[in-house]
This record gives sequence, structure tokens and C-alpha cells, in this order.
Amino acid sequence: MSFSTDTRTIKEGDTYIAIRGERYDGHDFVQEALNKGAERAIVERTIDGVCITRLKVVPDSIEYIAGVAQSKVNRARAQVIAITGSVGKTTTRNAVTQVMQAAGNVVSSVGNLNTLLGLSLTLANSEIRKNSRLVLEMGASKKGDLSEICQYFKPDISIVTNVRGVHLEMLGTIEGVREEKCEIVRALDPTGIACLNADDKLTRGMMSDCKGSYLLYGMASDADVTPRQITAETGLLGRHVTYILLAAFAAGTAVGIAPHTINEALSRLKPEKGRLNRLPARRGAVLIDDSYNASPDAVEAALGVLVEQTARRRIAFLGDMLELGDSEQEAHKKVLQKAVKVADVIYGCGPRMQSAAMELSSILQENVQCFSDSNELVSELLYGGIYRPELGDVILVKGSQGSRMERVSRVLLAEDISPESVLPRQNEAWLSI
Repeated sequence: MSFSTDTRTIKEGDTYIAIRGERYDGHDFVQEALNKGAERAIVERTIDGVCITRLKVVPDSIEYIAGVAQSKVNRARAQVIAITGSVGKTTTRNAVTQVMQAAGNVVSSVGNLNTLLGLSLTLANSEIRKNSRLVLEMGASKKGDLSEICQYFKPDISIVTNVRGVHLEMLGTIEGVREEKCEIVRALDPTGIACLNADDKLTRGMMSDCKGSYLLYGMASDADVTPRQITAETGLLGRHVTYILLAAFAAGTAVGIAPHTINEALSRLKPEKGRLNRLPARRGAVLIDDSYNASPDAVEAALGVLVEQTARRRIAFLGDMLELGDSEQEAHKKVLQKAVKVADVIYGCGPRMQSAAMELSSILQENVQCFSDSNELVSELLYGGIYRPELGDVILVKGSQGSRMERVSRVLLAEDISPESVLPRQNEAWLSI
């Protein structure tokens, strides 16, 4: 039995789960789901015109599917490896998954499905063998998110990449972010192990919240896992990659995998869609697609990668960074100030970038051109002639998910490459939004 929340992708025999969201109420699409072949629907109320025998009415649809997934995990006695942090969660998840696959069956969360609903759907629809390892990226945008996830999927090993000023709109302060991220450490029992970034002060401090044991990874003199232990060479871009490899090495160590096996696994890592992925662009240029998401730290890291590239011209397309709260204006201004030192030309995308650009000096503004959104920017690229890639150009595309900067990468990508094969969010459902 498979579960689905999307009538656009539902298949014959699926169970449709009606979710009430901010924009849509899934209950409005129950009849459509059944017409498309869904066997039944999980709902929070009866639906006019739908036979009650095809409905299962529950108090809360998300809690229902979370309970289904939890039971499945418990029956398999699966080991849960939880990953959170402000930056680098997904790449760390993939690196940890690669390492764990060297020692047995692994189920990993996918894409951006790092909420309780997303994780529950993934696990409910996965084959979980006895004593499998589950590598679960856990995201939090508001207080209580991680605590709720951990109630259903209790970690045996917890990895925290770092604590940065993201989701401040809902979490208030950097300390609020730290408190929320720490929930996956607090959830460990005395047999659990926390893998913590030794070089990030707020993450390192989570040692005192850990009831089990811990492994520190980083450059610090007291770190248990250091770069000296990493012999693997990967094609991943950016200095921050070191911490990704260290976190994965720590996780492998925590479950008893031999160092040489860990390094062999890490050597097989490949860049992910939308995350500092170096791709051919039109007319012989190079595209660094980092369009999956953005925060101030992540943008600065991406600009660091851009400046390291050999190039005739460096071009940066930067979309708005979201959920920054009161620091929003200053964060965008700082990013643009950094960008003008790195890139020859900058194209800002979104009202936040537009507003921040207005605060730059007239000299700095000369190399910055802003657009209201990615649709307008794409239109100008296609028909306005604002920029034409040339041989020797290296182009960075970066922005938060809401900025939809993958649209920009799509029109810059070399014509002979399928966007679906290399770019994030190219499915019909997402493109139609």
C-alpha cells in the first residue's frame, strides 16, 4: 500500500491522505483522488457525495500517517540516524547515507521531505528491512517541530551540522535556533550518540544536553574526528565540504564502520541537484547551480566557490533569502556587498534584493541589476538581452526556494542537457506553481 497527498501524482490503488495546508485543503480533492484510482482516503471529516466505506476518518491526518510510519519503524527495529542544522543538512544526509550503505540496508529521507509529514510519507512508502538504518534529515521552521518529529522517530544517533541565523522569523533569535536544533540531542537516551560540530560554539555546547555519549568533529584540538582521518577525494565544491565529510565520518565511527570503508564510501559522493553543482552552460560557459535554497552563510560560501573558479568573467544571479526576520534587510545588504567584490556582474532577484541594492553606494550599484522575481528575470534573459553567456564565464545561481532560481538555471543550462536530469524541482507539479 502506498500513500499520497498529491492528486497530480496519485496512482491506482494508492491511499490518499487529505491534508489541510496554508494554501489548499486536501479534503477538497478527495473525490478527484478517488476518481484517479485511489483505493480510499484518510480524512478528518466526511466528504459530501463520497461513500463512507471509502473513507477513514481520523482526528489528524498527519498524526495518522506518522503513526503508520512509526509502527513500521518499530517493527523493523530500525536504527534512526537524525540530522539537523542550519546549513548543510541535505548534503550531510547524502554523505551519511553513502557511508551507511557500506554496512547494510539503508533508507534515507529524500528531497526536501524533512518535516513530520514528509518523513512519515517517505517511511510509510519505503521497504524497511529488519535492523535497517534510517538516515533522516529533520528540518525545523518553528519551535516544537523537531520535538514532534523525535516523538515519532526517536534518534539513536544525532548529528548537528551547525547553528546559524536562519528561520529567525519563527524562532526569534540565534539562541532560539540553537534550542530547537538541540531537540534531536535531547531526544537521545543513554545509549545514544551525538555527533557535534566542534568548531561551532552553539553546536559544541549541546554536549551538556546529551544523556548519551558524543563525538566531536572538526578542526579543534580536542575533536574526535579531524581532517587527518579523511583520505577520500570527492568532486564536491566548497571549503564547507570538509565538515560534511567529517560529520559522515563521525556517523560511520558511531556505528562501528572501519575508517577505510568510510573513506571508500565518501569517495563515491557526487554533487546533488541544486547544491553547488558545476554544469555546462550555454555557449561554453560554466554554470554553478546552487538554486536549491539559501541563507546568508550559504550564499557567502557559494560566493567563495565562485571566486575560486578560473574565469574570464564571474556572474552571480542572487535570489531573495527568506525567513530572516528583523535581520532581513541587513543580511541582504551584506551579501550584495560581498558579491560585488567577487562577481563582475550581479543580477538580484526579488524585493529583498531590490531593497538592499538601493542601500549600496552608487559605485557598487553600477554592477548590480535587480528584478522583481525570477519570472521577470527569465523573461529578460530570454527576450531582453540583459546577459549572454560566453566562453570563459562562470555563472553562480543561488536563492531561497521561494525565489525559484532554478528557473534561471534552466535558461542558462547548455541546450543539450535535460534540465530534469540535473536541476532541482523540475517536476510538473512544482513548475505549475
